[in-house]
Amino acid sequence: MKVTVIGCGNSGLIHAAKMLQSGHEVALLKTSTSSNNVFYDVIEREGGYNVKDETDGGNRFFVRPAFITRDAKKAIEFADILMVTTTTSQHEHVAQLIAPYVHDGQLIVLVPGYMGSLIFKRFIQKNVIYSEWETTAYNGRIVDSMYVHITFYNPRNAVSALPVSALPQVVETLSQCFANTKYTRKHILESALHNPNMIVHPIGIIFSASRIEHSGGEFWMYREAFTPSVVNVIQAFDKQKNLILNEFGCDSLDYFEAAKWRNEEDLTKDAMEVFRSFAVASNKGPSSINHRYFHEDIPMGLGLFISIGKIVGVDTSIQESITALASALIKKDLRKDSRTIQYLLQNDNVTLAQIKQAITE
Repeated sequence: MKVTVIGCGNSGLIHAAKMLQSGHEVALLKTSTSSNNVFYDVIEREGGYNVKDETDGGNRFFVRPAFITRDAKKAIEFADILMVTTTTSQHEHVAQLIAPYVHDGQLIVLVPGYMGSLIFKRFIQKNVIYSEWETTAYNGRIVDSMYVHITFYNPRNAVSALPVSALPQVVETLSQCFANTKYTRKHILESALHNPNMIVHPIGIIFSASRIEHSGGEFWMYREAFTPSVVNVIQAFDKQKNLILNEFGCDSLDYFEAAKWRNEEDLTKDAMEVFRSFAVASNKGPSSINHRYFHEDIPMGLGLFISIGKIVGVDTSIQESITALASALIKKDLRKDSRTIQYLLQNDNVTLAQIKQAITE
Protein backbone atom coordinates (compact mmCIF):
# COMPACT_ATOMS: atom_id res chain seq x y z
CA MET A 1 0.00 0.00 0.00
CA LYS A 2 0.97 3.63 -0.42
CA VAL A 3 1.11 5.51 2.87
CA THR A 4 1.94 9.12 3.63
CA VAL A 5 3.06 9.68 7.20
CA ILE A 6 2.23 13.24 8.22
CA GLY A 7 4.67 14.38 10.86
CA CYS A 8 8.41 13.72 11.07
CA GLY A 9 8.73 13.36 14.82
CA ASN A 10 9.39 10.24 16.88
CA SER A 11 6.09 8.51 16.19
CA GLY A 12 6.00 9.33 12.49
CA LEU A 13 9.51 8.09 11.74
CA ILE A 14 9.09 4.93 13.83
CA HIS A 15 5.86 3.88 12.15
CA ALA A 16 7.19 4.81 8.72
CA ALA A 17 10.26 2.64 9.34
CA LYS A 18 8.20 -0.40 10.30
CA MET A 19 5.97 -0.04 7.24
CA LEU A 20 8.96 0.39 4.93
CA GLN A 21 10.52 -2.70 6.48
CA SER A 22 7.30 -4.59 5.64
CA GLY A 23 7.49 -3.55 1.99
CA HIS A 24 4.94 -0.75 1.81
CA GLU A 25 5.57 2.46 -0.13
CA VAL A 26 5.87 5.28 2.37
CA ALA A 27 6.29 9.04 1.95
CA LEU A 28 7.03 11.53 4.72
CA LEU A 29 5.40 14.95 4.97
CA LYS A 30 6.95 17.54 7.30
CA THR A 31 4.29 20.00 8.48
CA SER A 32 5.99 22.10 11.14
CA THR A 33 9.02 24.35 11.35
CA SER A 34 9.35 24.26 15.13
CA SER A 35 10.63 20.76 15.97
CA ASN A 36 13.04 18.08 14.73
CA ASN A 37 14.37 20.39 12.04
CA VAL A 38 17.97 19.21 12.32
CA PHE A 39 17.03 15.56 11.90
CA TYR A 40 14.66 16.41 9.05
CA ASP A 41 17.46 18.19 7.21
CA VAL A 42 19.65 15.10 7.66
CA ILE A 43 17.11 12.59 6.37
CA GLU A 44 16.10 14.86 3.49
CA ARG A 45 19.74 15.15 2.43
CA GLU A 46 20.45 11.44 2.88
CA GLY A 47 17.15 10.27 1.40
CA GLY A 48 16.41 8.17 4.47
CA TYR A 49 17.49 7.39 8.00
CA ASN A 50 19.07 4.78 10.25
CA VAL A 51 16.99 2.69 12.62
CA LYS A 52 17.88 0.58 15.65
CA ASP A 53 14.99 -1.72 16.52
CA GLU A 54 15.02 -3.28 19.99
CA THR A 55 11.72 -5.02 19.20
CA ASP A 56 13.64 -6.99 16.56
CA GLY A 57 16.71 -8.02 18.56
CA GLY A 58 18.48 -4.67 18.19
CA ASN A 59 18.50 -4.98 14.39
CA ARG A 60 20.04 -1.95 12.66
CA PHE A 61 18.94 -0.94 9.18
CA PHE A 62 18.54 2.01 6.84
CA VAL A 63 15.14 2.94 5.43
CA ARG A 64 14.56 4.96 2.29
CA PRO A 65 11.06 6.45 1.92
CA ALA A 66 9.58 7.02 -1.53
CA PHE A 67 10.21 10.71 -0.86
CA ILE A 68 10.57 13.18 2.02
CA THR A 69 8.91 16.54 1.50
CA ARG A 70 7.18 19.65 2.76
CA ASP A 71 4.98 19.65 -0.37
CA ALA A 72 1.49 18.76 0.90
CA LYS A 73 -0.01 18.32 -2.57
CA LYS A 74 2.63 15.80 -3.64
CA ALA A 75 2.43 13.88 -0.37
CA ILE A 76 -1.35 13.66 -0.09
CA GLU A 77 -2.06 12.78 -3.71
CA PHE A 78 0.50 9.95 -3.50
CA ALA A 79 -1.20 7.87 -0.82
CA ASP A 80 -4.01 5.44 -0.11
CA ILE A 81 -3.52 5.96 3.62
CA LEU A 82 -2.74 9.25 5.37
CA MET A 83 -1.29 8.63 8.84
CA VAL A 84 -1.31 11.79 10.98
CA THR A 85 1.31 11.50 13.73
CA THR A 86 1.65 15.16 14.71
CA THR A 87 0.61 16.32 18.16
CA THR A 88 -3.17 16.43 18.48
CA SER A 89 -3.01 20.19 19.06
CA GLN A 90 -1.94 20.47 15.40
CA HIS A 91 -4.99 18.67 14.00
CA GLU A 92 -6.80 21.77 12.76
CA HIS A 93 -3.64 23.08 11.08
CA VAL A 94 -3.00 19.72 9.39
CA ALA A 95 -6.63 19.32 8.33
CA GLN A 96 -6.59 22.71 6.58
CA LEU A 97 -3.19 21.99 5.03
CA ILE A 98 -4.18 18.68 3.44
CA ALA A 99 -7.86 19.34 2.69
CA PRO A 100 -7.38 20.67 -0.89
CA TYR A 101 -5.54 17.49 -1.94
CA VAL A 102 -7.50 14.71 -0.21
CA HIS A 103 -9.44 12.50 -2.61
CA ASP A 104 -12.29 10.03 -2.31
CA GLY A 105 -11.41 6.59 -1.01
CA GLN A 106 -8.50 7.55 1.23
CA LEU A 107 -8.16 6.35 4.82
CA ILE A 108 -7.09 9.03 7.30
CA VAL A 109 -5.54 7.64 10.48
CA LEU A 110 -5.01 9.79 13.58
CA VAL A 111 -2.30 8.54 15.94
CA PRO A 112 -3.58 9.30 18.55
CA GLY A 113 -7.01 10.79 17.96
CA TYR A 114 -8.76 12.53 20.88
CA MET A 115 -11.77 12.58 18.51
CA GLY A 116 -9.86 14.72 16.02
CA SER A 117 -11.69 13.03 13.15
CA LEU A 118 -14.50 15.50 13.78
CA ILE A 119 -12.07 18.35 13.04
CA PHE A 120 -10.89 16.77 9.80
CA LYS A 121 -14.50 16.12 8.72
CA ARG A 122 -15.21 19.81 9.04
CA PHE A 123 -12.52 20.75 6.50
CA ILE A 124 -12.47 17.72 4.20
CA GLN A 125 -15.54 17.34 2.01
CA LYS A 126 -14.61 14.01 0.47
CA ASN A 127 -15.79 10.42 0.79
CA VAL A 128 -13.06 9.22 3.15
CA ILE A 129 -12.85 6.95 6.18
CA TYR A 130 -11.23 7.88 9.49
CA SER A 131 -9.51 5.72 12.07
CA GLU A 132 -8.38 6.80 15.51
CA TRP A 133 -5.83 5.12 17.75
CA GLU A 134 -5.65 5.48 21.51
CA THR A 135 -1.88 5.17 21.44
CA THR A 136 0.94 4.12 19.12
CA ALA A 137 1.76 0.66 17.79
CA TYR A 138 5.47 1.22 18.52
CA ASN A 139 7.40 3.52 20.87
CA GLY A 140 10.84 5.08 20.73
CA ARG A 141 12.61 8.28 19.87
CA ILE A 142 15.05 10.11 17.63
CA VAL A 143 18.54 9.86 19.14
CA ASP A 144 20.88 12.83 18.77
CA SER A 145 19.92 13.48 15.13
CA MET A 146 21.67 10.19 14.25
CA TYR A 147 19.08 7.42 14.19
CA VAL A 148 15.58 6.39 15.18
CA HIS A 149 15.53 4.08 18.18
CA ILE A 150 12.51 1.75 18.42
CA THR A 151 12.29 0.54 22.00
CA PHE A 152 8.87 -1.05 22.53
CA TYR A 153 5.79 -2.29 20.76
CA ASN A 154 2.26 -2.97 21.95
CA PRO A 155 1.21 -6.58 21.32
CA ARG A 156 -2.35 -5.27 20.96
CA ASN A 157 -3.21 -1.98 19.30
CA ALA A 158 -6.92 -1.11 19.28
CA VAL A 159 -8.46 1.20 16.70
CA SER A 160 -11.82 2.76 16.00
CA ALA A 161 -13.44 3.99 12.79
CA LEU A 162 -15.67 6.79 11.62
CA PRO A 163 -18.17 5.87 10.34
CA VAL A 164 -18.34 2.85 12.63
CA SER A 165 -19.71 0.76 9.76
CA ALA A 166 -16.25 0.97 8.15
CA LEU A 167 -14.51 -0.72 11.09
CA PRO A 168 -14.03 -4.14 9.41
CA GLN A 169 -12.47 -2.45 6.37
CA VAL A 170 -10.21 -0.33 8.58
CA VAL A 171 -8.95 -3.32 10.55
CA GLU A 172 -8.32 -5.35 7.39
CA THR A 173 -6.27 -2.49 5.93
CA LEU A 174 -4.30 -1.43 9.00
CA SER A 175 -3.46 -4.98 10.07
CA GLN A 176 -1.54 -5.30 6.80
CA CYS A 177 0.61 -2.38 7.93
CA PHE A 178 1.01 -3.50 11.55
CA ALA A 179 0.30 -7.06 12.63
CA ASN A 180 -0.63 -5.95 16.16
CA THR A 181 -3.31 -3.57 14.84
CA LYS A 182 -6.26 -5.94 14.55
CA TYR A 183 -8.21 -5.02 17.68
CA THR A 184 -11.14 -2.64 17.94
CA ARG A 185 -12.93 -0.07 20.03
CA LYS A 186 -16.61 0.69 19.55
CA HIS A 187 -16.14 4.28 18.40
CA ILE A 188 -13.78 7.25 18.49
CA LEU A 189 -14.99 8.38 21.90
CA GLU A 190 -13.93 5.07 23.44
CA SER A 191 -10.52 5.41 21.78
CA ALA A 192 -10.18 8.93 23.18
CA LEU A 193 -10.98 7.97 26.76
CA HIS A 194 -8.60 4.99 26.65
CA ASN A 195 -5.71 7.20 25.61
CA PRO A 196 -3.28 6.51 28.49
CA ASN A 197 -1.51 9.85 28.03
CA MET A 198 -4.53 11.76 29.26
CA ILE A 199 -4.33 9.96 32.60
CA VAL A 200 -0.71 9.28 33.54
CA HIS A 201 1.06 12.20 31.87
CA PRO A 202 -0.59 15.04 33.82
CA ILE A 203 -0.85 13.05 37.06
CA GLY A 204 2.77 11.94 36.82
CA ILE A 205 4.05 15.49 36.43
CA ILE A 206 1.79 17.17 38.99
CA PHE A 207 2.81 14.83 41.80
CA SER A 208 6.48 14.97 40.80
CA ALA A 209 6.84 18.65 39.96
CA SER A 210 9.38 19.42 42.67
CA ARG A 211 11.34 16.25 41.88
CA ILE A 212 11.47 17.16 38.17
CA GLU A 213 12.69 20.67 38.90
CA HIS A 214 15.28 19.47 41.43
CA SER A 215 16.60 16.47 39.49
CA GLY A 216 18.41 18.36 36.73
CA GLY A 217 17.15 16.01 34.05
CA GLU A 218 17.55 12.78 36.05
CA PHE A 219 13.87 12.00 36.47
CA TRP A 220 12.33 8.70 35.33
CA MET A 221 8.59 9.27 35.50
CA TYR A 222 7.25 5.74 35.14
CA ARG A 223 9.78 4.40 37.65
CA GLU A 224 9.41 7.15 40.23
CA ALA A 225 6.06 8.92 40.05
CA PHE A 226 3.47 6.20 40.53
CA THR A 227 3.69 5.33 44.19
CA PRO A 228 0.66 3.73 45.93
CA SER A 229 -0.93 7.08 46.82
CA VAL A 230 -0.60 8.35 43.24
CA VAL A 231 -2.08 5.09 41.99
CA ASN A 232 -5.09 5.95 44.18
CA VAL A 233 -5.55 9.13 42.13
CA ILE A 234 -5.42 7.17 38.88
CA GLN A 235 -8.07 4.80 40.20
CA ALA A 236 -10.30 7.70 41.25
CA PHE A 237 -9.87 9.13 37.73
CA ASP A 238 -10.87 5.73 36.32
CA LYS A 239 -14.16 5.66 38.23
CA GLN A 240 -15.26 8.89 36.57
CA LYS A 241 -13.95 7.80 33.17
CA ASN A 242 -15.88 4.53 33.29
CA LEU A 243 -19.15 6.27 34.07
CA ILE A 244 -18.79 8.20 30.82
CA LEU A 245 -17.80 5.08 28.88
CA ASN A 246 -20.84 3.23 30.20
CA GLU A 247 -23.10 6.05 28.99
CA PHE A 248 -21.80 5.46 25.46
CA GLY A 249 -22.25 1.68 25.46
CA CYS A 250 -18.71 0.75 26.48
CA ASP A 251 -17.53 -1.60 29.23
CA SER A 252 -15.66 -0.32 32.26
CA LEU A 253 -11.89 -0.77 32.03
CA ASP A 254 -9.36 0.69 34.46
CA TYR A 255 -6.06 2.18 33.37
CA PHE A 256 -3.81 -0.61 34.62
CA GLU A 257 -5.88 -3.40 33.06
CA ALA A 258 -5.96 -1.46 29.79
CA ALA A 259 -2.19 -0.99 29.96
CA LYS A 260 -1.68 -4.73 30.56
CA TRP A 261 -3.92 -5.55 27.60
CA ARG A 262 -1.88 -3.28 25.32
CA ASN A 263 1.61 -3.94 26.65
CA GLU A 264 1.75 -7.63 27.64
CA GLU A 265 1.49 -10.84 25.63
CA ASP A 266 0.57 -12.92 28.71
CA LEU A 267 -2.77 -11.65 29.99
CA THR A 268 -2.65 -13.94 33.04
CA LYS A 269 -0.08 -11.64 34.65
CA ASP A 270 -1.04 -9.15 37.34
CA ALA A 271 -1.74 -5.70 35.91
CA MET A 272 0.48 -3.86 38.39
CA GLU A 273 3.32 -6.30 37.75
CA VAL A 274 3.06 -5.52 34.04
CA PHE A 275 3.00 -1.79 34.73
CA ARG A 276 6.14 -2.00 36.84
CA SER A 277 7.90 -4.01 34.11
CA PHE A 278 6.95 -1.36 31.56
CA ALA A 279 8.26 1.33 33.91
CA VAL A 280 11.67 -0.34 34.10
CA ALA A 281 11.94 -0.33 30.30
CA SER A 282 10.63 3.22 29.84
CA ASN A 283 12.64 6.27 28.83
CA LYS A 284 13.87 9.02 31.11
CA GLY A 285 11.97 12.26 31.47
CA PRO A 286 10.39 14.72 31.32
CA SER A 287 13.09 17.20 32.32
CA SER A 288 10.70 20.15 32.75
CA ILE A 289 7.10 20.63 33.85
CA ASN A 290 6.63 22.89 30.81
CA HIS A 291 6.13 19.82 28.70
CA ARG A 292 3.82 18.35 26.10
CA TYR A 293 2.41 16.17 28.88
CA PHE A 294 0.73 19.33 30.18
CA HIS A 295 0.41 21.46 27.05
CA GLU A 296 -1.16 18.74 24.89
CA ASP A 297 -2.76 16.11 27.09
CA ILE A 298 -4.60 18.50 29.39
CA PRO A 299 -6.31 20.82 26.86
CA MET A 300 -6.74 18.13 24.20
CA GLY A 301 -7.57 15.20 26.48
CA LEU A 302 -8.90 16.45 29.80
CA GLY A 303 -10.65 19.41 28.18
CA LEU A 304 -12.57 16.99 25.99
CA PHE A 305 -13.25 14.65 28.92
CA ILE A 306 -14.64 17.42 31.13
CA SER A 307 -16.89 18.84 28.41
CA ILE A 308 -18.44 15.44 27.68
CA GLY A 309 -18.74 14.60 31.37
CA LYS A 310 -20.78 17.73 32.01
CA ILE A 311 -23.24 16.83 29.24
CA VAL A 312 -23.55 13.26 30.52
CA GLY A 313 -23.89 14.44 34.11
CA VAL A 314 -20.77 12.73 35.45
CA ASP A 315 -18.61 14.24 38.19
CA THR A 316 -15.33 15.43 36.63
CA SER A 317 -13.79 16.90 39.78
CA ILE A 318 -10.57 14.85 39.46
CA GLN A 319 -9.96 16.06 35.90
CA GLU A 320 -10.88 19.65 36.78
CA SER A 321 -8.53 19.59 39.77
CA ILE A 322 -5.67 18.27 37.65
CA THR A 323 -6.28 21.02 35.12
CA ALA A 324 -6.39 23.73 37.78
CA LEU A 325 -3.21 22.54 39.53
CA ALA A 326 -1.28 22.16 36.28
CA SER A 327 -2.36 25.63 35.20
CA ALA A 328 -1.10 27.05 38.49
CA LEU A 329 2.22 25.20 38.22
CA ILE A 330 3.08 26.69 34.83
CA LYS A 331 1.17 29.98 35.21
CA LYS A 332 -0.93 29.30 32.13
CA ASP A 333 -4.67 28.68 31.93
CA LEU A 334 -4.82 25.26 30.26
CA ARG A 335 -8.59 25.50 30.05
CA LYS A 336 -8.24 28.16 27.40
CA ASP A 337 -8.51 26.80 23.86
CA SER A 338 -9.35 23.32 25.14
CA ARG A 339 -10.68 20.74 22.71
CA THR A 340 -14.25 20.55 23.95
CA ILE A 341 -17.09 18.61 22.41
CA GLN A 342 -18.69 21.98 21.69
CA TYR A 343 -15.63 22.97 19.66
CA LEU A 344 -15.56 19.66 17.81
CA LEU A 345 -19.21 19.89 16.82
CA GLN A 346 -19.22 23.67 16.41
CA ASN A 347 -22.26 23.88 18.64
CA ASP A 348 -22.49 25.55 22.05
CA ASN A 349 -25.58 23.53 22.99
CA VAL A 350 -24.50 19.96 22.26
CA THR A 351 -26.82 17.21 23.48
CA LEU A 352 -26.06 13.62 24.40
CA ALA A 353 -27.96 12.42 21.34
CA GLN A 354 -25.85 14.63 19.07
CA ILE A 355 -22.62 13.21 20.51
CA LYS A 356 -23.83 9.65 19.95
CA GLN A 357 -24.71 10.50 16.37
CA ALA A 358 -21.41 12.26 15.70
CA ILE A 359 -19.23 9.35 16.87
CA THR A 360 -21.00 6.77 14.75
CA GLU A 361 -21.82 8.41 11.39
